[in-house]
Amino acid sequence: MAVKTVLPKRKPPLTSGDLLVHILLLTIGLVISLPIFVALLTSFKIPTQVITFPPTLIPREWTTVNYVMAWQATPFGRYLLNSVIQSGLITLGQVIFSILAAYAFALLKFPGRNLLFYVVLGSLMVPFELVFIPNFQFISSLGLSDTYAGLTFPFIASAFGVFMLRQFFLGVPVELHEAARIDGSGNWRYLWQILVPLSKGSIGAFAIFAFLNAWNQYLWPLIITKSVEMRTLQIGIRFFMTNLDRGADWGPVMAGSMIAMGPALVAFLLAQKQLVKGIALTGLKG
Repeated sequence: MAVKTVLPKRKPPLTSGDLLVHILLLTIGLVISLPIFVALLTSFKIPTQVITFPPTLIPREWTTVNYVMAWQATPFGRYLLNSVIQSGLITLGQVIFSILAAYAFALLKFPGRNLLFYVVLGSLMVPFELVFIPNFQFISSLGLSDTYAGLTFPFIASAFGVFMLRQFFLGVPVELHEAARIDGSGNWRYLWQILVPLSKGSIGAFAIFAFLNAWNQYLWPLIITKSVEMRTLQIGIRFFMTNLDRGADWGPVMAGSMIAMGPALVAFLLAQKQLVKGIALTGLKG
């Protein structure tokens, strides 16, 4: 009996067009990452090397004193905790509300469903700056300024999350829902025991988006917080720049920026495969 030998498939050779695309993407990536790379190197420079002429990119003498100064000059630990709490609450709220609303718009039938969904989509076109003052007045009238509730309440739901998860839920075969109903599963059980586990990729992708957006917030925490104890990490770095005795010391400022960037970068690196997979599985089914 002859044994067939299965040869591994060879990848097709790169064409000139593919090579050009790769070079273009690599160039764009380098341009985008250049400021981060410069900030990282600056954070390891001694003060006399930060501003020199001609400027130098690589530190001639490496030091970690900038990180110590950034951590000790302000309550950096408190800023970090506030950012973690704020981003965590916003991410959790947006994920839960988006799952519930997306399920309702995708599988439940009720009067005005399509109209209400169009209203949700329409809110994506409204910039936050347009509703900034009404949100500030509303939160202030409730006495929630300078609180975690005030930091998170305006962002506890996401129209983008509703749209994104609805698209994935629509892609799940209807027969699965009908079979679950025949087996006696209600909407609540089907959602949390069947649909959510199937949607882990899309939910994880949206959770990363929500966390990054919340972590990088600047304008709202700047306005809604008054005390030093409630400042987030980004606001703390801003005041750290203006409170230095001898003006902006860019070494500690860059060190603080690297610390602020760390959690977001780690979250993205750990979940990048799930992020790409979730976006690919979401599709554009209407």
